[in-house]
Amino acid sequence: MSAPQGGLHAQGGLKTALYILLVAAVLAVQSVTAAESFKPFKKLKALDGSQQSLADVLGRKATLVVFFFPTCPYCNAAFPEVQKIYDRYKDQGLSMVWINVLPDEEKLIAPWRAQHGYTAPVLLGDRSVANDYKLRMTPTHFLLDAKGAVLSTHAGYSAGDEKTLERDIQQALGQ
Repeated sequence: MSAPQGGLHAQGGLKTALYILLVAAVLAVQSVTAAESFKPFKKLKALDGSQQSLADVLGRKATLVVFFFPTCPYCNAAFPEVQKIYDRYKDQGLSMVWINVLPDEEKLIAPWRAQHGYTAPVLLGDRSVANDYKLRMTPTHFLLDAKGAVLSTHAGYSAGDEKTLERDIQQALGQ
């Protein structure tokens, strides 16, 4: 005796739904594992020539680490709002650092910052930084707690992303 056709469709839909839930659960576990495995970056050179590590830039409550390069169109679209967020919360325990991932563009950073009025500290990474953090696009944000554990991540930029970022930062700061 065969099942009614509606039953087959229902079973197929149930199997699909269960498969989607399973994939979502696996991805959720992977993202938690990825968050736990964020490794402190090696000492990187700052624009003033000093060397800084993650411990040197961690904020009292939260730190936003942003990987970028100055000619990245998505970075240039996002950073005016990211700078406003930094200005708004830096006195409330937020630290921020932007890490350049294209050494060929290091000479562009100082004039680019001056032209746009950016004040967030910048560190000079190299191509290995992009590999170390498995960056697929820029900007990529890692919001860290005071101990350096990842609270959230976001890659790329679409208009409105800054609202989610600001909510995450407010939560990290206990607001």
